[in-house]
Amino acid sequence: MTNMQILLNGIKVNELLQKIGQLIDEKIGNIQHPTQKNQSNLISRKEVSRLLKISLPTLHDWTKSGLLTSYRIGSRILYKLAEVEESITQRDFKKFQRGGFNHA
Repeated sequence: MTNMQILLNGIKVNELLQKIGQLIDEKIGNIQHPTQKNQSNLISRKEVSRLLKISLPTLHDWTKSGLLTSYRIGSRILYKLAEVEESITQRDFKKFQRGGFNHA
């Protein structure tokens, strides 16, 4: 108990509350940012199909052939946005032909 009295001696109550508030904000900020970042990096099949302007069956085919990588989280299939964007820039997707697709 004497340690508490020494630590609190010479500091005003408002200053102490402000310091506590700053520490709480900092800790909450450190917890929330990585979670929000990870959630925003993962996009659904529907979002990928809209982004690439392809159908869901085509997305399935591209994933199965290895053009895109999917991640199963529970019962959901998600894609990393950065990987989808990277696959677009790395590959020169050409017009579809009957019976499948061509890619460089």
